Amino acid sequence: MHTTSTRRINVVQQFVRLGFGDHLDVDAPFHSGSFLTQELTTTEAQAALTVLPRINTFSGVHVAGGLDRFRGEVRAWKFGRARTPILQVLLPFWTHQVEERHPGSPVGAPVQDADRQALIDRLEKTLVNELDAFDFVRVDDTEHVWQAHWR
Repeated sequence: MHTTSTRRINVVQQFVRLGFGDHLDVDAPFHSGSFLTQELTTTEAQAALTVLPRINTFSGVHVAGGLDRFRGEVRAWKFGRARTPILQVLLPFWTHQVEERHPGSPVGAPVQDADRQALIDRLEKTLVNELDAFDFVRVDDTEHVWQAHWR
């Protein structure tokens, strides 16, 4: 797990500006209809999200503010686009796999199924009901990668 880096924040903001170029500048020479960042801490994801103004039901500043309540509970976030904005959340398998955890920290315990499900339920409630995501779906078979997308 990595920790927040000012350098990474600057780069991810540039990356998002390129990917969403058509929404940020009608004369943008480049954009991507489909891209996804590397794993980001909550702070890095918030910086990436705030680059974008409102796009239909998506508001970058609003979504960024909603992520604070999950700081230290998730492994990482990924932000990007599949025509419209998407936000992936990667959940830890073990308690020591949360973001911003020092690599030398002691090994934790496996995250219990009930605790993981409670976190998934809170994420879905926040992203769909409060932050206007269209849906929140599982991305992989492990139930540790979930994705919200906006229309």
